[in-house]
Amino acid sequence: MRQEMIQTEQPLISVIIPIYNMEQYLPRCLDSVLGGTYRNLEVICVDDGSGDGSLRILRDYEARDSRIKVIAKENGGVSSARNAGLDCMTGEYVSFIDPDDFVHPQYIELLVDAALKTGCGIACCGHYTAEENDPTAFEEQKAGKTAEPELFGTKEFFKNHDFRSFCWGKIFRSELLAKVRFRDLKYTEDSVFVADVWSRTKTGKAAVLPVKLYGYFQRENSLGKIAPVQDRFKAAKIYAEEAAKPGNDAIYLDQAVKRSLSTRYLARYILPDRDIVRGCSALLKDCRKRFARTDIYSRKEKLRNSVFIRFPRIYWLYRSVTEPDMRQWELVQRKKRREAKKNGYLSK
Repeated sequence: MRQEMIQTEQPLISVIIPIYNMEQYLPRCLDSVLGGTYRNLEVICVDDGSGDGSLRILRDYEARDSRIKVIAKENGGVSSARNAGLDCMTGEYVSFIDPDDFVHPQYIELLVDAALKTGCGIACCGHYTAEENDPTAFEEQKAGKTAEPELFGTKEFFKNHDFRSFCWGKIFRSELLAKVRFRDLKYTEDSVFVADVWSRTKTGKAAVLPVKLYGYFQRENSLGKIAPVQDRFKAAKIYAEEAAKPGNDAIYLDQAVKRSLSTRYLARYILPDRDIVRGCSALLKDCRKRFARTDIYSRKEKLRNSVFIRFPRIYWLYRSVTEPDMRQWELVQRKKRREAKKNGYLSK
């Protein structure tokens, strides 16, 4: 009786899982969530028009566990699937988990505890990266380590790739999401979402747990993919537009600069598109105008970014040196283009 009373006093947590053709990994994901120490959950599984056995698996879990809620919809992409979950969730907090990933048994428990202790609307944890057939997830945390949450401010949070770029590995207070939805993007949709949610926080801080509680699964067939430059430019443009609004520099400006530089690099040297190059250059010019008025960069960072913006070849050299894999991929793509042009498949 006492245990039941404790569980009912826990805030309800909505876990949203978007699914598209994930029958191979779905049971592991669901088992890790349902088998966790935190019991007061509604697990909203949105099947986004899967063509495999994913929906059958979901219906089976739904019949066995009342916490599972299944939504079956036509395929519309991961953003539309997550939004469908947001539209029907009822929890005090929301967490997103991808269907090929998995979580530590104390994932929800510790994040909720961190949010309640600090009063933050966002609580985050570290993640473990697992590759295909890797059985070592969470070995270093079998005992379920606990840790006191640290507080990250806006600049600290958005300069940390692990926290700004993913909607998973976090819980969000539901009231922050009342007017926020995932944008219609095929690239970096979750990092834009996190930025949009952060812009509505009152404290300007997040509770960060320095432990790895989320298992990010790196599938072999997902390695080496680079989004089309058109999709990348669309995301960079959103960041730049938001950064131009008063008070938004610390949240959006750094990503506007980085996304625009990266997209211009790809469109100039790897996946040629002159219109995208010109568009990125225009975004970067506008961003550079705000350097003097922002305190998110040190003098050294302002100088470095100014050089990268004005001299694309220097940025190309920087990427070639710091990311040799990208340089190798560039050479492969250029060879393919030369062969295609030689065989008459390209007109320019």
